[in-house]
Amino acid sequence: MFPQSRFTIINQVYQSGDSPLYCGERSFRHSAVREFEYTVAKVERVMMKLNDTHSSNARAMFYCHDTYGLGHLRRTLTLAHHLRATMPNLSQLIVTGSPVAGQFNLPDGADYVKLPSVTKDAAGVYQPRSLAGGINAVRNMRKDILLSAARHFQPDFFIVDHAPGGLKGEAVATLRHFKDACPNTKLIVGLRDIMDESATVKASWERDGVYELFDDIYNQILVYGNRNFYDVVEEYGLSPKAAAKTRFVGYLGREPGTRSPEDVRASLGMQTDKLVVVTAGGGGDGRALYQAMLRDLEIAGSSDFDCLIVGGPLLSAAERAEIRRHLASRGNLHFLDFTDDMVSYVAAADAVISMGGYNTVCEILSTRRPAIIVPRVQPRQEQLIRATVLSDRGLTGMLHPNDLEPERLLASTKTTLADSGSGRPLFPMDGLGNVVTEINSLMNPSFRPDEPTATNLHPAMSAALVG
Repeated sequence: MFPQSRFTIINQVYQSGDSPLYCGERSFRHSAVREFEYTVAKVERVMMKLNDTHSSNARAMFYCHDTYGLGHLRRTLTLAHHLRATMPNLSQLIVTGSPVAGQFNLPDGADYVKLPSVTKDAAGVYQPRSLAGGINAVRNMRKDILLSAARHFQPDFFIVDHAPGGLKGEAVATLRHFKDACPNTKLIVGLRDIMDESATVKASWERDGVYELFDDIYNQILVYGNRNFYDVVEEYGLSPKAAAKTRFVGYLGREPGTRSPEDVRASLGMQTDKLVVVTAGGGGDGRALYQAMLRDLEIAGSSDFDCLIVGGPLLSAAERAEIRRHLASRGNLHFLDFTDDMVSYVAAADAVISMGGYNTVCEILSTRRPAIIVPRVQPRQEQLIRATVLSDRGLTGMLHPNDLEPERLLASTKTTLADSGSGRPLFPMDGLGNVVTEINSLMNPSFRPDEPTATNLHPAMSAALVG
């Protein structure tokens, strides 16, 4: 069903006359070329393994550009784990630019290809995270790697997270390849519940040709949110054609963690019977939140609760050291460098203090823990809008980062702990199941959600499901 050929990316790239490496990018230093050779060799090994093992099974391919933070990769991994649990024979390839992709567990039958990492400087301009050379050279390298993986993996469906055209349009060539050469591959873009304020998103999408991708390239637009909370179609001005492809699947719920709340709390050596977990997702921009809690605990000398600060893999070494300096003087203060099982710690908490990233919010809503969201407000308004929406509906509390004057966060934390026994409103977190339903409906129009059996699935999905 899926004709395969040996992965020949190295020969293709170096023999191609129109390769970006032969189009004026001579300023690339040897380190960049070596990185490219290493990366395409990794692609070859990954592809050969997946092709040999899963040649007749359904295939899903994911792309997440990941320039800052962990959000895109974590959301993609959540989807990949659920799809594999639903379809045990599904083979999945994740193409990501995250510098910490290797620190997360992959589902069985999955592998990843690491794109050269990119970040933004203080002025908001994209720059290579590690490689010498300019952003255009790295962007072209990423584009070639993504396209080559797509050509040889030949997925049944391709899911792009958040950035419809990819970083600086790097995914467009892959999308057009699928559209022209592999018309049976279904093209799906997954959008957060909230991207940014309306005017900013409209301007960006207009400039980058995203509306044309929605209308002419993508088969389906999935919104991982609630239309009654924020209407992406109306707020961002989708055309009637794109609106007809859009499905609001709901927030992506999280499965229970691998550890029980009792086990988590026992491992911390708690000195009180209350646990407050403080998290800033990947940790790259969590300094202000961490400092506010540490400062308030020191000023008040509070010992009313145990406080666990979870750093994240993007927290700098200097910031880790700063947090650790506070540990010696406070037995009820704990620090965890990083965990890929964050939901276990959220579920163990009596209250959660966090920034307002999509994945952390989903963990809070899934576990129904009392929470205070301290949203990021620059350079995007996404977290502020999300925190406001959730706070207005009584699902979480909110504290604006401009209001983190001394002892304000501590006072809000104590109030939240005092109210923690009242319970959180029930809120449906059924997005993952709805994603599976929508993909099946896309691949096989005769699929009916009320009969999710192998007999009415797309053949490739059926083979994966009954495996």
